[in-house]
Amino acid sequence: MIDRRLRLASVLPDALGMAWTLAAAIAVIAPALAHGASLGPFDQLSRYGLSSRPGVVVHYTGPGDQIEMLIPWTTLAWTQVHSGHLPLWNPYSALGMPLVFNWQSAAFGVPALVSYLFPLHLAFTVAEVATLSIAGGGAYVLGRVLRLGVLGAATAATVYELSGPLVGWLGWPNAAAMSWAGWIFAAAILIVRARHRARDIAFFAIVLACAIYAGQPETVVLFALALTVFLAVFLVIRARRSRDPAPVLRPILDLAVAAGAGAGLAAPLALPGLQLASASVVRVASSYGALAPHNVENLLFQGFDGLPVAGNHWFGNSIYPETATYVGIIALSLAVVAVGSRWRRPEVPALLATAIAMAAVAYISPVVSAINQLTNLRSVAWHRSVQPMVFALAVLGGIGMDALVRSGPQRSVRRWAGAAFVTAGIILAIVWIAGRGQLPSVEAGIRARSFLWPLVSTVMGLVVVGGLVLAHRGAGGRHASIGSAVEAGRWAGIILLSCETAFLISAGAPLIPSSPTFFAPTSAETALQRAVGSSLVAFGSRDCHTPPTLGIHQDANVVYGVHELADWDPMVPEATFASFARATGQPASASNAPLILCPAVDNARVARRYGVGFILDHAGSPRPPGTTFVSTIGDEKLYRVPGTAAATLTALGADGSYPPADAVGVPVALTHPEPSVWRVVGTAQTPAVLRLHLTDVPGWHATIDGRPLRLEPLSGTMFQATFPAGRHTVELHYWPTAFTAGLVVALASLAGLSTGIVVGRRRRRH
Repeated sequence: MIDRRLRLASVLPDALGMAWTLAAAIAVIAPALAHGASLGPFDQLSRYGLSSRPGVVVHYTGPGDQIEMLIPWTTLAWTQVHSGHLPLWNPYSALGMPLVFNWQSAAFGVPALVSYLFPLHLAFTVAEVATLSIAGGGAYVLGRVLRLGVLGAATAATVYELSGPLVGWLGWPNAAAMSWAGWIFAAAILIVRARHRARDIAFFAIVLACAIYAGQPETVVLFALALTVFLAVFLVIRARRSRDPAPVLRPILDLAVAAGAGAGLAAPLALPGLQLASASVVRVASSYGALAPHNVENLLFQGFDGLPVAGNHWFGNSIYPETATYVGIIALSLAVVAVGSRWRRPEVPALLATAIAMAAVAYISPVVSAINQLTNLRSVAWHRSVQPMVFALAVLGGIGMDALVRSGPQRSVRRWAGAAFVTAGIILAIVWIAGRGQLPSVEAGIRARSFLWPLVSTVMGLVVVGGLVLAHRGAGGRHASIGSAVEAGRWAGIILLSCETAFLISAGAPLIPSSPTFFAPTSAETALQRAVGSSLVAFGSRDCHTPPTLGIHQDANVVYGVHELADWDPMVPEATFASFARATGQPASASNAPLILCPAVDNARVARRYGVGFILDHAGSPRPPGTTFVSTIGDEKLYRVPGTAAATLTALGADGSYPPADAVGVPVALTHPEPSVWRVVGTAQTPAVLRLHLTDVPGWHATIDGRPLRLEPLSGTMFQATFPAGRHTVELHYWPTAFTAGLVVALASLAGLSTGIVVGRRRRRH
């Protein structure tokens, strides 16, 4: 009984700390859940095409990507998994696209795996809650690995999981990848300490693989850069300050082994994903620079430039999540306390160096230019280094909180805390007087109100520090003074953490949209679905980005089982854009959106080339040549393209040559036993060419009557193959060879890690 009580007493503080972290995560989402259980900006669809609904006020205009691709992909992956299929292929967007290997669907990520256990309308919601829980849990574990008390670890966890970058990107794979930062840093520190080498290497490898499976390799690269800076400083200082020379080479080798094993575990996604990315449009169509230096003030403010939510107004010069870095006055002041009073701990200068280095990458243009020239990775958004910067500041804040709670008797801690909050007040006054700029009255009012929480936090910090000083002076006797100061420090920590949490919840809650209903089709969407069936629908103009647009908004069509040529997927091959540009004589992207595939298919000749069965256009536009009018749907007109299908047979020339790409063919029977399988059964009187209007990406394999069939390119972006005379069955399966290789590598990595753990345990026993 006594042992049980002792064990309970030892576990209870951490249970309370983790409970606080989880409660904070739920609290920031609670207002959205009160509005509707399905998180996501479903109301944005009311602005587009056949989904339009009059009178709908859009709550948050920022997270368009969530409804334009991420939630539809989550829905499609959930549906395929529950049908017993791996979510490998998306047949509804463009001419079909890889699903899990586009990275951002994150169908193999931990949040997605958890979401598969819940009903479809809750899948995206569960994934977001899981992301916040993973982020907070990892930061808390890191705090405990750094030997922080419960309050210090809870502060690091709360600040990080509710910080501007994580909540701002919540719902994107960016946040899912960021959520593993605490776990990765904790595992790295355990490897450096080298107490359980095999176990800690396996731990690092697993959490690194989870970060990669989260779906945003760019974020993993940024945190890898941050971890490199942290470890370099940490190892050097640790070696210099240790009485006995601390090993450096061995931890580096162990970290290299762990990183290699983690990459190996993630190989089933990484190998085919990198192969796909190497030829994608994102590689050539994206270029990023640094954030404006004045954006660093967003560390203090939630909405200095307003908010893109109903009842507010965003007047910043970038997408809101790109610049949202708020952690608040209290967290930054506690970080100053950590640097001032805990400088001799190697992790403190290492975290400070990490924050400074990441800030330089995010805010200094020459640094970004130098990195681009050195790496040639211009499509990487280096300015998103604010994410690891904020992570480092959050952990420093936790260390500062620990110093305040545990070291109440130390005058230096109180002095650093007082100086930090006084300096914060001075900075706020300077920004108020000289930094607000000249704005219209509405925007000036929004900016003025953004000072409220920073002011409250500064005053609260000064009051708490003043209370600590009075508590130390008012206690009688040395032992009583120490005990009273420690108790006062504990209460000071609770008050500051409560105030900081309240600020972060109030800052993040407005940024999380939700809906009381999942996808609910309008009558126009239902009419389109019935009219086109399984045929491919294209638009007569490049109208896919700025409302009102045409048809069903790109990728939202996935949910309704409507095949649309428009697609917002960064992994669309560059060759696809080039092919449509040649065929149509104009760019294949949406106007002002170079990564969105939206070719203007305005005649039957181009439509037949790509297997387009129907064309939608505005009511006032002329009928596309060679098409027949079907009906008016909403305020758009639908036209049928005769003689087209997803798979057609066309006779070869007299000399056996292929006919022109847009020659009229005979449709053949096509079925899909699985989303990633095409089965064609056709009959040809003479040798013909089988044209498959399917995106040409690595991974498709074909057979004819069970024998291998060679696939050849069609118009630079589809497939065609010679079809002998007679009746034959052609099957195509999507299963990249790189995926098979990745599975082999992952199994080998898993076997190696398991062997290492077994051998390590036996050695420890002996």
